[in-house]
Amino acid sequence: MAEDMRYYETFYGIHTDDWMVNFGSFANHHKLLIKEYINDGCYTTANSTASSGYKFLYPHHIAKTYFIEGVIEGQVTFGSSEATARICSYKVNVCKVHEDTTETILYSTGWVQVNATLAWDSTYGIGEERVFPFWIDAWNYSELSEKERIYIQVQSTCTDNDNFVNCSASSCTNSVLWHSNDATWEDIKITIPLKM
Repeated sequence: MAEDMRYYETFYGIHTDDWMVNFGSFANHHKLLIKEYINDGCYTTANSTASSGYKFLYPHHIAKTYFIEGVIEGQVTFGSSEATARICSYKVNVCKVHEDTTETILYSTGWVQVNATLAWDSTYGIGEERVFPFWIDAWNYSELSEKERIYIQVQSTCTDNDNFVNCSASSCTNSVLWHSNDATWEDIKITIPLKM
């Protein structure tokens, strides 16, 4: 049996408030992929409105040239904020950006229907959070060079665009994508199989 020569790298998504990166089309960018959580005293933002698509960039070299091949796995976390919220579907894209600002989607979960109601407890001011796991087959390998960076894009919808049942646009503003700088929860986590 052949030995698996893949290297599995895990990244976590956070939003830094006082640190930003600039690479390709990512100007003054605060949403990052990191290998280890940073000090919990650092100035970060815990969540963002879920109805938008957000990009989390790993702004460093992984290797001069490397390939993604295997099964990508991870999780994303959505919650309610200030009132009951809904998440009808979500999508996670694994992408690359070149220094000339060109962006390419390499792999995607496609739209995953979840139709989740996320409760809000007004007595205690606490919203329900839900973690959604995902797996992506990446058997057609993708190459990344020293002039490219990897990022993930997390999108969600709480409207009935795809005829998903029980979706209400009015609850859209109450849903959030969590990206806390907190290793206890691992709000956004992705493990990517790499071949160097």
